[in-house]
This record gives sequence, structure tokens and C-alpha cells, in this order.
Amino acid sequence: MEMKEVHANPAYKVLEVTLDSGEKMPQHYASSDAFLIVTKGKAKVQLPDREEVLEPGTRLHISASLPHSLQVEEEVKAFVVLAADAQIEFTDF
Repeated sequence: MEMKEVHANPAYKVLEVTLDSGEKMPQHYASSDAFLIVTKGKAKVQLPDREEVLEPGTRLHISASLPHSLQVEEEVKAFVVLAADAQIEFTDF
């Protein structure tokens, strides 16, 4: 998994996230709302009440502090927009 900040200002930041085929992103949450925009690949995100398929063009809002995990089927590239001071915390290793 590669996560790099590609833009930031006083209000928000944008992270570019790349995950390889077969990779898992363990359960985690962000301290602010997050908006995910998928540009490449295929993955499934497991939320407490449902599973969502992520493919190019998918846009997904994830509320602050909502735990979720990710299973990558095909290499994924996505952009995540968060509050400027947001932190990502992993809860499951």
C-alpha cells in the first residue's frame, strides 16, 4: 500500500492511495469524514452494515470514525479527500 498526500490547504487534504492486487487494508477509520474517488482497479470495502464494490468512477462517502476494511481484487488507485487535520487510525492488525 502506498499513500501520499498530493494536495493540502487549511481546510482539506487529498491523498493518493495505491494498493496491489490481493492486498488487504486492515480495519481502520478516519477522524473526519472521507470522500473516496476510485480511478483504477476493483476492490470491496467492508462497512459495518454493508459491503460496497469499488471500481473506476465509484465515489463513496465514509463518515468520521466509521470502521471499514478493504480487499483488493485488481490493483486500485483512488483519491481520498479528508479534513486537513484528519488522522487515519488502524484498529485491526
